[in-house]
Order: sequence, then C-alpha cells, then structure tokens
Amino acid sequence: MLQHAPDVFILCGDMATGPEKSLNLLTKLQNELPQVQVLYVHGNHDIYHEDSTIAYDKLLAFPGNLGRGPVELNEEWVVIGDGGWYDYSLGVSGFTEEEFEIGRCSNFTWPDKLHAHWPEKDKAVTEKYAAKLEQWLIEHQDKNIILVNHFVPFAHFIQIKDEPIWDFFNAMMGSSKFGELAEKYNVKKMIFGHTHSRYHEEYKGIECICNPLGHYPNEWVLDSPKEEIHTAMKIIEI
Repeated sequence: MLQHAPDVFILCGDMATGPEKSLNLLTKLQNELPQVQVLYVHGNHDIYHEDSTIAYDKLLAFPGNLGRGPVELNEEWVVIGDGGWYDYSLGVSGFTEEEFEIGRCSNFTWPDKLHAHWPEKDKAVTEKYAAKLEQWLIEHQDKNIILVNHFVPFAHFIQIKDEPIWDFFNAMMGSSKFGELAEKYNVKKMIFGHTHSRYHEEYKGIECICNPLGHYPNEWVLDSPKEEIHTAMKIIEI
C-alpha cells in the first residue's frame, strides 16, 4: 500500500466474522493509512449476527462504507456500492426455491443460514439492495460509474462442476439483478468478491474485477503473507 500510494483503496467485504471485528479492522486500516481513502462494502461474514440488520447498521459507522452513499472521486468518476445479497438467480436447475431457502445439501448447511439473520427472506433482502443501488445509479448518470458489490453479478463468473453439492451452493453466490443494473446504467467498472476465484476481464462492455485473498492456507499460492496479499491487490487508474 505504501509503495503504490493509492488515492483510494476499495475493499469488497468479508473483513472478519461479525460487525465488531470488521469495524475494528477497518478503523485500524484507515488510521494507519490516513492519506488513503478506504472504501468498503460488507460481505456475508461481516454481518453474522443475531440480527443482521443491526450488524449492517453498526458497519455504517465506518465513514468509507459505501452503504452510506456514493463517493465522487473527481468531476468525472463516482463509486457506488453496497454489500448486497443473493436471490438464487445464479443457481443451477434441479433444485427448488424451498431447498435453496433451507440452504442444506447432503450433510452441509450454508453458513449464512446459521449465522446471518435477516428479518426477510433472501430474495427480499436482495431486492432492497438492488432498489437502493438503482436509485443511486439513476442519480449519477452524468458520471463514469464504478459499481462495488460483494456478491457475484453475472452467471458468467459462476463455476459449474457437475458436482451436486458444489453446484447447489452456486445459488448463494450472488444475483443477476446486480449485473442487470450494471448493464442498464452503463457502469464502466464493476468490482465484486464472494467467489474465491480471481477475474479481471471485460464482460458485456464492463470491466469486471474480482481479486479475493482467499482462505489460508488452502487457497494461497505463495508462502509469504505479504506476497500473497500483494497479489490480491489490483491497481486501477482513472
């Protein structure tokens, strides 16, 4: 970070388990890098709480949380974002909506079903995020937009392995609504996470970036944490 000295550092969520730890880490990072504007959207792990609405509100205390509103970088560019959720629209066929709502396949239960507790069902939660983002997108059509969301926006970035357990949980990867919004409102760059695979490509005219750190040690390629973290950073010039 100090070497590249970016003006802005964007994080796509899953800082820690629960809002308190995540907020502490974000605050520490911003305090250690006062010259860098840290922007953030929550991931699913950040809002693990007996009431995820309370967790969401706690995380809004961080000034760089994009859930507070869009951030204009200059006269031409704006960053719009929020954590988001999933609505099973990226799921494979062969399963019912009720099965996805339960979130259990074979002997494994999707962790969100145990630790994230929204007052509404997943599809309703996702719709709220989509409506909020759409309003902000409408209000900033005079800008070049960077859209940030924790969850996967396009089925293009979903891996189908023809393994029932793996494919079942693709339903919890994201929502096509976010990709549709990016297309509809001419988003220039879209940054997301959640999937632990890295992507940087143009898709449907949008520069799509997903550059997660991944789980240690199984998903790390390098032995040094410093080097591995460095590979998870992507420099964007506007």
